[in-house]
Amino acid sequence: MELIPSLDLLNGRVVRLTHGDFASAKVYGDAESVLDALHVPRGARLHVVDLEASRSGKPVETDIVRRLARRDLIVQVGGGIRSLDDARRWLDCGAERIVVGTAAVTSLLDALVETFGPERIVPAIDVRDGVVRTEGWTREATVNMGELFARVEALAIPEALVTDISKDGALRGPSFTLYRELRKTTRVKIIASGGVSQTSDLVSLARLGNVSGCVIGKALLEKRVDLNEAGARLATADSVPERVIPCLDVRGGRVVKGVSFENIRDAGDPVECAMRYEEEGADELVILDIEGDRSSIDTVHRVAESIFIPLTVGGGIRSVEDFRDTLRAGADRVAINTAALRRPELIAECSSEFGVQAVVVSVDAKGGYATVRGGREATDVDAIRWCRRAEELGAGEILLTSIDRDGTNSGFDIELLRAATSVLKIGVIASGGAGALDHFRDAIEAGGARAVLAASLFHDRVLTVGEVKRHLEAEGIPVR
Repeated sequence: MELIPSLDLLNGRVVRLTHGDFASAKVYGDAESVLDALHVPRGARLHVVDLEASRSGKPVETDIVRRLARRDLIVQVGGGIRSLDDARRWLDCGAERIVVGTAAVTSLLDALVETFGPERIVPAIDVRDGVVRTEGWTREATVNMGELFARVEALAIPEALVTDISKDGALRGPSFTLYRELRKTTRVKIIASGGVSQTSDLVSLARLGNVSGCVIGKALLEKRVDLNEAGARLATADSVPERVIPCLDVRGGRVVKGVSFENIRDAGDPVECAMRYEEEGADELVILDIEGDRSSIDTVHRVAESIFIPLTVGGGIRSVEDFRDTLRAGADRVAINTAALRRPELIAECSSEFGVQAVVVSVDAKGGYATVRGGREATDVDAIRWCRRAEELGAGEILLTSIDRDGTNSGFDIELLRAATSVLKIGVIASGGAGALDHFRDAIEAGGARAVLAASLFHDRVLTVGEVKRHLEAEGIPVR
């Protein structure tokens, strides 16, 4: 998938709008200085929008486009194209492709293709609540999205730029649902636009299969995404498969489960559950001692002897010695929560002694704040800031649980996940709320998680690990 930096021009400056509102314009500087600061590689495609032209119907920023086109870049420009002469004017400025929005819903699109060729025309299809908008997003189009794409396909235009207006400039994630629906209805390749705020968004877009490029504006300008880092991540996007992890909450030698950490019920024998999950294809297993009194160490030993997949164990780890004892009992990694929050140095000590890869910090979040003692005690520590601090101290991964969603089967807390994955370089395990196959996809695709964890859903045999992994694979998400 091609990464396409975007510059929106207004009154000679680079700006960004939110939801297409001109009153919300934030100014970033002159175009060439901004472009230099973004470190756009030579030969890359650059997307330029003349915002005033899109509103007035007349090209305005021709001098800036002419200067940008002299650089070693493939410039595509849109705004104010209402006639063949308007299009020719942009091409005469050195642009190699022209982006047409309002013109895409008129007979002018046919004339543009006939005159300049389909490869040089990029229809811009701007959508709000399923309705195509034109004239700077101010008017509803006379054709629906299906009719417009059928026309684009009939004209042999290879790509269309699709923007969900509600996502544009909001930095809350792309419209994966919209692009997924288009995968079913058209063969036209999609250039995604709107909502990108982190590198994982780009990975998820690339995995959809029908997205050939992504226009990135505000995320670059706000330094949330680095082009070089994003390119490297995309090059290895499928090299490390995502993981599906069953969780065994253990008390008194039995697996138990509750809702929001309350109303605990029996859910089976730990060894039997562990062996079943391994057979179903689990990538890893997590055991959490919910009493936190280290009484489950014998259970850990029995489970470790019965399976060959990696085992992460948490609950009651208060010291380096507890950490060591848990590894000796058969754990591959150890999760720490309460003790780490009360004495953060424990993370650094365990990381130094046993390696970053062995240290998982478990963060149980409720109302945006971290909790301790199995969710029974609230703190005033911001959950996301604590995740960042844990990473700085040497955590190898974060197990992030939404207590509000735990056991509800209502879906993972995507906003919580995005808040964490947008600021962390280490992986995040999504926990709390899984209830359907698409929930697992959404946690990885929209939430940016590198692993998904569930308990009651698997314990009650509503879904199997194998079913989840097959669903993820069908959605283009690599699994082991």
